[in-house]
Formats: sequence, C-alpha cells, structure tokens
Amino acid sequence: MRRLDVALAAVLTVLMVFEVWVEHLHPEAPSGALMVAAGAALAWRRSYPIFVALVIVSTAVTQAALGMSLHTAVSPVVAVLIVSWAIGAYEERRRATLGLTLLVCGVWLSIGVDVLRGTDHYQGTDIPWLGTLILLPGVLGMLFGARTRTLRAAEARTRELEVERREAIAAERARIARELHDVIAHSVSVMTVQAGAAEEMLKRDPARAFEPVQAVQETGRQALVEMKRLVGVLREGDDEIGLAPQPGLHDLERLLEQVRGAGQRVALRVEGEPRPLPPGVDLSAYRVVQEALTNALKYAGGAPAVVTIRYGERELVVEVTDEGRVAPARDGGHGLLGMRERIGIFGGTFDAGPRESGGFAVRALLPLEGAG
Repeated sequence: MRRLDVALAAVLTVLMVFEVWVEHLHPEAPSGALMVAAGAALAWRRSYPIFVALVIVSTAVTQAALGMSLHTAVSPVVAVLIVSWAIGAYEERRRATLGLTLLVCGVWLSIGVDVLRGTDHYQGTDIPWLGTLILLPGVLGMLFGARTRTLRAAEARTRELEVERREAIAAERARIARELHDVIAHSVSVMTVQAGAAEEMLKRDPARAFEPVQAVQETGRQALVEMKRLVGVLREGDDEIGLAPQPGLHDLERLLEQVRGAGQRVALRVEGEPRPLPPGVDLSAYRVVQEALTNALKYAGGAPAVVTIRYGERELVVEVTDEGRVAPARDGGHGLLGMRERIGIFGGTFDAGPRESGGFAVRALLPLEGAG
C-alpha cells in the first residue's frame, strides 16, 4: 500500500507540474513549487489524511493569492477528490466530518480569493455544486471505511485471541511439566528406597522382600495413573482420563503411607477446622507436602518429619519439617523453585531452607480469599 501511495503521489505531481507548464499558469515557478508540495503530500494520505487536506487547501489558497487561475488545471481537482476519499475511509467518523468540512471550506476560500482578484468568475450555483462534488467521495469513503474498520477490528481481535490461546497453551504445558515433575520425583524416590529395602531383605530374609516389592509395584501403578491423567488433558476425546480427580489434602493419608512404607517416619498435624478448599489451592498444598517429603526421603536419612496443615480464616499454611541433614540440592532444586512459582500464582508466599535447630523446613502460605 505504501508503494502504491507513493506512486500515485508521484504521478499526480508530474501531471500538476505538467499542467502548469502546458497551460502557462502564471506565475509558473511558485505555482510549480506549490504543485510539487501538494502532490508529495498525497504519499501520506492514508496515515494523515486531514494533514494532507490542509496542505492541499493551503497550496490552493496561496496559488489563488498569487494570481494563478484555479479554473483551468484538472489534476488538482483530482487530488482534492482523492484526499476527500482518504478522509472518509481512514478517519473515524467525527474526525472525518471535521476533515471534510475543512476541505470544502478551504476550497471555497481559495475560490473566493480567486474571484476577489478577478482571476476567475463563478456562477452562484457553482459553489454548492463544487461542495457536493468534493463531499461525495468522502461520504462514500466513510461508508466503505466503516466496513473496513469493522473488518480490521475483527482481525485484530482474532489476533489477540490467538495470542491468548498460545499463552494459555504455554501456561498449561508449564503446569503439566510441574505436575509431571512432582509425580515422577516423588514416585521414583519412593520406588528407589523400596527397591533398596527389597534388596537388603533378599539378603537377610527373602520371605519379607515381598512387601517392599509390592510397594514398588503399587507406587508405580499410582504414578502411571496420575501421569496418564496429566497427559490426557492434551488428548481429545479422552474424557475418562481428562476428568479424573486431582489429588488434594484429602489424599494426604495415602501419601504419608507411601512415605512411611519407604522408611521415612512422618507425622501429620492438623490445626484449625478443615474445610473444602478451592481446587487450585488444594492441589498446590498437596504438591508442597509431596515435594517436601520427597526431599526428606532423599536427604533426611529416615529422620522424623512433621507435616503441619493450619487452617486460618483467610489463609492456609502448610509446613513440612524434618531433622535430617541439609544437602545443597535441597535449597536450590527445580522442585522447590517450581513450588515457589506455584504458590506465587495464588499470591502466596513460599520459604524453604535449613532450620536453626537442624534439619530442613518448607513453609507455604496460601491466601483463601479470591482463590476460587
């Protein structure tokens, strides 16, 4: 479009200058310069149509004041009609009305100057006829431009929706990645500990090795079910998987049994009155406990751990403490970073680090107001 505008402006500029020379429109030098200015301005008719109209009107009034007849040249009239269309098509309705008014009044002013100087003579009916002629392309442009602007607005909204859709997909993929990390890290940790226990049992008491092996199988099955549920949200037509319930604090006992079966001593404390929680908060609280106990399995060496769930009026506090050694990975692992991000989504706070009395502590505060 830009190249087309420049080409049109160049062609009209050449025609207007040519008419000044062929018709001997005096004074030729100033008139030619003014024609070049008016023609060049047409290159910006789409971006600044009212400004272009002011330039053309100013050149016309100046030419009339210099004594050049406006009745002879045809190309300036074409330029005025093009600008009229541009104002109607590319400006919003109020600005278009103002621009067309300025354009018509400017042309009438140049005609008045022309008549006062005695350069040309006009009949009384010429004035309204010229005004109608100038307004006609603008009115048509307004009708066409309204439809064009509607289409452009629809296209812009479509682009916005596409960007929002892509952002939503990216956010969902990130959420699934965090969920998969939580599931896999916890399950693999439990299975590794249980497999080690089974190996020791095989050496000492083969008959008792069945229990940890069975625990490994059960943990693996649960991990597969949850991973299928998570991956299932990306598959169409799999309602059974995609609609499977997500874990929450009501599943803590089962989680603690898994951890205890892997050799980690853990106690649960519930303070306040338990009540239904928003799904996102419920899942996030569960994942905090799961990640913290997974780290305890890896680094606490079987030292006691305590899970505290505190129900407040406006917030839920989740604390997991243990008395094991503190390893560097516990303070900067991807799981803890993921927990911090997860809690931050709900406007909560997350802290994890060594305890002054020894061991490690994880604490998350989740606001309950506005979290639904």
